[in-house]
Amino acid sequence: MSRFENYRHSFNNARLTRSPTGVLEVMFHTDGGSLLFNGHTHEEFVELFHQIGSDPDNRVVILTGAGEAFMENISPEGFDFFTPRGYDKIFREGKKVLMNLLDIEVPVVVL
Repeated sequence: MSRFENYRHSFNNARLTRSPTGVLEVMFHTDGGSLLFNGHTHEEFVELFHQIGSDPDNRVVILTGAGEAFMENISPEGFDFFTPRGYDKIFREGKKVLMNLLDIEVPVVVL
């Protein structure tokens, strides 16, 4: 079981705030601007969605972005597309991101 106080500052590309009634806002960003999606954010989102889904005090989750766009660019940095082990890591992380997102058992709103 997760507690907001323990994970709220654990993610470099997600600013988390929660109201007293349990509305969790997750603002995706890179250095305060639009999210630059790369291998590092891909890896980070596995644990982010796991923590959110494991916190019984979250009642609603709002996913949003900072800057002009939710996610403006994708970078190959942090991805290893050229080895079997690297591709396998990307594939497994991608499945975990989706499964952990689906395991959030409260309404999830994307703005």
